[in-house]
Amino acid sequence: MTERDIPEPDNSTVDDWFGQQAAHDAEVADEAVDDADGDLDEAEDLYEQRAEGEKKYEEGHPRP
Repeated sequence: MTERDIPEPDNSTVDDWFGQQAAHDAEVADEAVDDADGDLDEAEDLYEQRAEGEKKYEEGHPRP
């Protein structure tokens, strides 16, 4: 192990959480494109309104 390695416990769920959030964000993006009838600019706006990943990240990682 190098100095840069961060050991995770055997029961770590970090990868699961990130994977679930990425899958959810992809689903939100697909729905936004469908709701915008393929207009990607409108879909981007809808996605930004609906996506929760950044908010959840900020809530879990408060600034010092």
